[in-house]
Amino acid sequence: MQNVRSLPQLWPLRQRRHVVVACLDDPGEYEAVRARLAGLRAELVVEHEPGPLSDALGRPAVVVADRFGTVGLHADRPPVRDVLTELERFELACPECGPIAWGDPGA
Repeated sequence: MQNVRSLPQLWPLRQRRHVVVACLDDPGEYEAVRARLAGLRAELVVEHEPGPLSDALGRPAVVVADRFGTVGLHADRPPVRDVLTELERFELACPECGPIAWGDPGA
């Protein structure tokens, strides 16, 4: 899956927040970094029991998508550091949010 735009469960986040979808029985390691995810403008969506997100994304699965729905990472259970790295890449790639918007540090 290249994007999650077609998933109605994620529509409230479109163009507002990046999303980390965890379709796992035990997503504790991702829930433990919820505050760090929020700091990177991401929302954690957890599906503890098989449901529509698991049907679409697979189970077990963790999907990281930018605020436009483009999937950057889709794996069974990636390390948290990989999830955070992908979210940082989204921020650096965003012309509104990344280094260009930060201004010249020497100014």
